[in-house]
Amino acid sequence: MKEGGAGIMPRILNETIQFDTRTSRAKHALVMIYDIKGFSAFFNQPDVHEYVPRFLNHISKVISAIIYGGEDYWTSRPKTFSPLQSPVHEKFLGDGGLYIWLSPDAKGFSTTFITDLCNRLWDAQNSFNNIRKKCMEFVPVYELPRGIRFGLARGTVYELTNRKTRQREYIGFCINLASRLQKYCSEFAFIASARMGISESLLEQHDYIKVVATKLKGFPKEIVIVDRNEYNNLSPEIRDELFESI
Repeated sequence: MKEGGAGIMPRILNETIQFDTRTSRAKHALVMIYDIKGFSAFFNQPDVHEYVPRFLNHISKVISAIIYGGEDYWTSRPKTFSPLQSPVHEKFLGDGGLYIWLSPDAKGFSTTFITDLCNRLWDAQNSFNNIRKKCMEFVPVYELPRGIRFGLARGTVYELTNRKTRQREYIGFCINLASRLQKYCSEFAFIASARMGISESLLEQHDYIKVVATKLKGFPKEIVIVDRNEYNNLSPEIRDELFESI
């Protein structure tokens, strides 16, 4: 019998993902999704495969410093970050990542945690050229990604448990919302849902503004938080197409 003929059956992997049929109770969560801009062009360069892990590892170190504490070298005023609340879930998404925090108690997330997280992420995307320059020291290719985008949202999530690995996964509209926010407007690299719960006084203090995203798929008329100066610098055509004032 020839190899691969009718007498030899292919091995069938009985390892498809199966979840327990019960989900957890609803849990209040904060979700952050980031995406590396221009990753496909970077990945498609000749013989770049050995540099991809180095680049991804460094971006991961930047995100880790922002969340878990560490050295900030990329802003104009380098500092040492103190640790923030730790996420319960981290997941690599191919050209970005997903992070989920669960509310520690009935009071919800602290204002300090939310504002510190937003400010650190905004600074990282705004100073990404410095992060890119650092990467060029050990990734000697021309077409390095030139930006990173962040989307943040709050809402209800449910835990799913993998029957085989017992690993937890999460589902919820706020995950979809964070994903769509990070890619909503190409001129913005940071957009957060107003459901984050930042007070008007803090928004004004940190130079954010609330506007309405009018064409966010699945979330009509979503109120979002963006940088005031970046919003004011949008062309009138883009502003009229994607946003409206509250």
